Amino acid sequence: MIDAKAFGLELAAIVKAQLDPMAARIAELEKRLAEAEGRPAPVSVAGALIDSTGSLVLTMSDGSTKSIGPVVGEDGDPGTDGLGFDDLDVAYDGEKTITLKFTQGERVKEFAFTMPVVIDRGVYRDGSEYKAGDGVTWGGSFWIAQKDTSAKPDAGDDWRLSVKRGRDGKNGTVKEAPAAQPVRVGVPTPKEA
Repeated sequence: MIDAKAFGLELAAIVKAQLDPMAARIAELEKRLAEAEGRPAPVSVAGALIDSTGSLVLTMSDGSTKSIGPVVGEDGDPGTDGLGFDDLDVAYDGEKTITLKFTQGERVKEFAFTMPVVIDRGVYRDGSEYKAGDGVTWGGSFWIAQKDTSAKPDAGDDWRLSVKRGRDGKNGTVKEAPAAQPVRVGVPTPKEA
């Protein structure tokens, strides 16, 4: 399984390593052009942070900083837009779905994830509803639903044959294993005595 966060961080580092030299070169060229034209060099945003008072502070490419003001939500209150781990509830339906529910006062946001796993539903029952990924036994074979369906497993594209029924074995007789002879440890046999 791929760790998406680690992959994203590694990819961002690669892109940043490629862009940083270009950004520095572009800034240098803009500075030279401005000097040649007799105007001040352009200044761009080099970074940003929210300080301890809740204000957004920009760091400019010339090293100066500019305070933009407090960060507020849609309702004008500081920090009300943020939902954090304290607002999170995780629910698992016991089968395929995990739901992340964020609750903060009246605000509720839910995100449901259905996992692509096979669940064995036993023997196929005519008229029953099956969801994509459900597995059933029918006609001696094991079938997996490819979409939500109530069709029989061999009647179209709703099902994929996963395990085909094998041949029946030949009739035979059951033989009993010969009785095991007891083993005596440390007692000499008649031949050894």
